[in-house]
Amino acid sequence: MVIDWQRNSIKILSVFLAVILWIYVSSEQNPTAEKEINVSLENVGLAQNYLITGGLPESVRVKVRGNKTQLANLAAGEFRALVSIPEGETGEVTVPVQVSSPPGLRVVQVYPNEVSVSIDSLVEKVIPVAVSLRGKPPQGYTAQTPQCQPGTVTAKGPSKAVSEVSQAAAVVDVQSATQDIDLTLTVTTGNSSVSLSPAMVRVVVPITGAALPKTVPVQPQVTGAPASGFAVTQIISEPAAVQISGPAEAIGDVTEVKTKPVDIRGIDNNLVKEIDLIPVPGAAAIYPDRVKVQVIIKKTETQPEQPPGNGGAEQQRQ
Repeated sequence: MVIDWQRNSIKILSVFLAVILWIYVSSEQNPTAEKEINVSLENVGLAQNYLITGGLPESVRVKVRGNKTQLANLAAGEFRALVSIPEGETGEVTVPVQVSSPPGLRVVQVYPNEVSVSIDSLVEKVIPVAVSLRGKPPQGYTAQTPQCQPGTVTAKGPSKAVSEVSQAAAVVDVQSATQDIDLTLTVTTGNSSVSLSPAMVRVVVPITGAALPKTVPVQPQVTGAPASGFAVTQIISEPAAVQISGPAEAIGDVTEVKTKPVDIRGIDNNLVKEIDLIPVPGAAAIYPDRVKVQVIIKKTETQPEQPPGNGGAEQQRQ
């Protein structure tokens, strides 16, 4: 069999020229180009109770090559960029960025092509709530120690951040306060990566007036009656006056302090007895809080009865 090389060479050359012509025509009508696009960066493989604390960008810049028709309608959602996080590792970890693209396109460049991410474990601990006061009540009033409910909260977040947190803080404004403050407040740690549960606490700040002194008389009280034929002539308190102290609004209208009742039922002699004073509502103190009460009695005088005969004779003489 004799091969006609001349004839075959012409055929091969024709095919080759046709391919070259097709490539040329395609390139002229739909030439190859490049395009850059921002693609959201995802992460996979992060173990439960671990979290990325830094170093992971929101997106990467991807340069792709393809024909103009493909590039003209290209959208970022057609790509996927991700990093694979090693399971159980903490600290700073460098991982490559992997990008997948639509068919017919070639990824030329990814920036950055690798990222260094910080990984930490998720922990929690119980911390106390510290309440601080801002401002001052008006003169004559005092803000007492705040009462917080609950007194502790649970802090949760990256182990490094949680280890640096010693307490949660709440601030109460007591400026110009003249009565008790009862608020529900948000507590914070100053670190946004640490969450608190519960996030709010109830705080009560008692506001009291200044303890002003005031001297008032003592009003002794008795109960019952002395024996038949006797009457009370005088009741004396020793001391006759005592000093009370407390907020002006509590003691301003107080004009006297009463004793607890002294029982004088059936007595036929003078009585001396130490007795407690009745507390004054709102007063901080009474000094002294006991007094000596003296009850003085005397025998009552009765008019002697005249014999019936004498009275009749007298009438007859008149």
